Amino acid sequence: MAERLPSYPSDPGESGAGNSRAMPPTLSVVLPNYNHAKFIGRALAALQSQERAADEIIVIDDGSTDDSIAVIERIARGAPTIRLLRNPNNIGVIATLQRGLEAARGKYVYFAASDDWVFPGFFALALRRLEADPDAGLFCGEAMLVDGRSNRPFAVRPAVRPRLRAGRIDAAGVQDLLRSTDNWILTGSAIFRRDCVIWAGGFDARLGSFADGFIARKVALKYGFLFEPHIVASWVVFPDSVSRKTALDLQRTKYILDVVPTLIAADPGFPPWYADAFRDRWRFAACRLALQADPIERSVLFELGAPTAAEKAKLESILAWPQRNLARLVILARLWYRLRPTSLFALLRTMLAMRGVRLALRFRSGQIPGMTAPTVAPGDA
Repeated sequence: MAERLPSYPSDPGESGAGNSRAMPPTLSVVLPNYNHAKFIGRALAALQSQERAADEIIVIDDGSTDDSIAVIERIARGAPTIRLLRNPNNIGVIATLQRGLEAARGKYVYFAASDDWVFPGFFALALRRLEADPDAGLFCGEAMLVDGRSNRPFAVRPAVRPRLRAGRIDAAGVQDLLRSTDNWILTGSAIFRRDCVIWAGGFDARLGSFADGFIARKVALKYGFLFEPHIVASWVVFPDSVSRKTALDLQRTKYILDVVPTLIAADPGFPPWYADAFRDRWRFAACRLALQADPIERSVLFELGAPTAAEKAKLESILAWPQRNLARLVILARLWYRLRPTSLFALLRTMLAMRGVRLALRFRSGQIPGMTAPTVAPGDA
């Protein structure tokens, strides 16, 4: 049975029975922004149109040099739940998320992105599930991947569902699942109990782009989580996104592979074998992105995917094939066989279960369900 959640006051002085202050908000949204004036109006419109609206939306501008501030202030004038904070200079998304966590007062917290948007009904569904199961550390649903250049959907994540039907995975079940699969909790489609994020230590800048993933796994391993096989948010993918930049930058990736497993191994919240599993999965993910790049990022592929001179020579010979797509698939298969990043059975099971979802999304036509918010801020058209 999962351990009971800890209880933290939302603010000094709010925990006493004689406190006359109002109860803290139930749901806080933390929305970092850096030079996304073009998209943040869409993100805010989708947040504000939720059936169960957030009690506070904390927008933190991280030293934008475009007209983001003007856009945010114009929207905030007609929305009392929006609170704008400004970093005096650019400190990065991880430090900005931590500032938002410290400013949040809600029992639950959603960490948004200024270039993504939430789908109708997300917050109502998540809070209903969390209130019905007060021991679960977080709720997560699925996210629809959208090409940031064409605005067309092309996939759904997580690639492997932790379960096929809605329900709870307890702490022991999370540990069992991690042996064969990973990456089921996407920050953009998850709502956390704020106390659990605080317990997990918040956003550690040393973890880079994995800081939110570290929190999600640690919370799930302690308190379990709720999963809903239902698309609740978008995840807009750009070629220059933080995660892709990290994966395709050899020095950054080597840093992640050195630092993150060390921090995982030192944290008693993780099983002792998970640091090695994380390292292999990160290597595979970085190599996969390197193979998808045009041209192929050979330095990343050879450094992370070829541990010996013989293996490097083999990869070189495959890359010389005239059928480039076939070469990519063969290399990916070799990497999977050696690194075993995920269970093929679980992946196939999810693909079959999601066949109807893909048809419903009408990928070829590019129609995006739930996309009702404008790209620009209200009043800009």
